[in-house]
Amino acid sequence: MIRTESLAGGQMFRYYDDVTYETIRVDAPVWFSDDFNRQDLMAAESGSEGIWDKLVVGSGAVSLVDTQNDSNARAALTAAGEAQDSALHAGDRRTFNVSKNLSFETRLTITSASMTGIRLVAGMCGDHNLDKDAATEAAWFSMDGSLVLDVETDDTTNDTNATGDTTWVTTESHILRIDFGADLTDVRFFLDGANYELGTTFDMSNLSDAESQMQPYFSLDKASGTTLCLLDIDYVRIWSTR
Repeated sequence: MIRTESLAGGQMFRYYDDVTYETIRVDAPVWFSDDFNRQDLMAAESGSEGIWDKLVVGSGAVSLVDTQNDSNARAALTAAGEAQDSALHAGDRRTFNVSKNLSFETRLTITSASMTGIRLVAGMCGDHNLDKDAATEAAWFSMDGSLVLDVETDDTTNDTNATGDTTWVTTESHILRIDFGADLTDVRFFLDGANYELGTTFDMSNLSDAESQMQPYFSLDKASGTTLCLLDIDYVRIWSTR
């Protein structure tokens, strides 16, 4: 059943599926949605039509793949024993302001026998950095060497990490959401509609106005090793006040 809830003091209304917790639509001043059902995801690695850019290091790949009812953006790492990075982001065009009660939501499928030697992140970020730990402004779900889903935030001052309590079952799909809130002092993470706080307060209130401008960000990377991994991104939705 489709349900609705009021957000941001009545400024926004969210319509969502109360079985899957997928957000269907938000009546919000700023609304972005991509189901990756275009003919081509990006024109070139250095630029693209629309929001997305891909970044590929080594023999990894970022591409569109067809599914039964739509298509996904897929980041892939191969079995080649080399440094690889397969990332999808906005080319450091930081057009979304997380201080405006912003929410980020995505539906992901991970296919991998293990995550040994692999780092995965999905969420909102400042500028791209091959070293994800060097990103100074970020809020994302992550996996680092295992299929346990963790959460991390960084506001240039506070670097907060929480080890998750959910192990991702490979080939299963899950909906991840980040609600930044009205004042950034209590950023919330959700897994399939359930609060994924892990007993940690995620305070990002040290962000300046410029640092609050971020981009959606997805990345798989490894320094070496032969582990294969596929990250399928079904959709991305972002909404906020103005």
